Amino acid sequence: MTLFPTLLYNTHMKCPRCENKVLCEFENEGVDFDFCDQGCHGVWSDHGELAYYLETEKDLPKSRDFESDGIGSEMACPRCETQTMIEISYLPDQGPDIDLCTKCGGIWMDFKELGEIQKLAAHLDNGGKIERGIKSLFAQLKSRSR
Repeated sequence: MTLFPTLLYNTHMKCPRCENKVLCEFENEGVDFDFCDQGCHGVWSDHGELAYYLETEKDLPKSRDFESDGIGSEMACPRCETQTMIEISYLPDQGPDIDLCTKCGGIWMDFKELGEIQKLAAHLDNGGKIERGIKSLFAQLKSRSR
């Protein structure tokens, strides 16, 4: 068993940050994430994947109205392609801004944002699980980014 299996390139999804880079898939603890290994090192999570991975009920820890809380992003959703995402803070009024597609529910997180989310997790009720999950994901991505 290899710690970091070969990356599989998903030719159907382009990095929303780098635009011309193709996202690759990698599996971590039973979840397939899409990763920009050739550019910004951001991560795409389809709707429900982050919740499954972090063992939480929802992808984001606090419920809110994404349409009214979010601001327009310049990035197109890599899954929907034509849908523009919105920027929304990980926690209401706190934390890094992540990008959310209101059509498919997928989430784009820049590499730096994952580290910030890991730090915030310590202050959440179920933060231990979230912190461990993000720490594991962040460590794997960091090792791939070298």
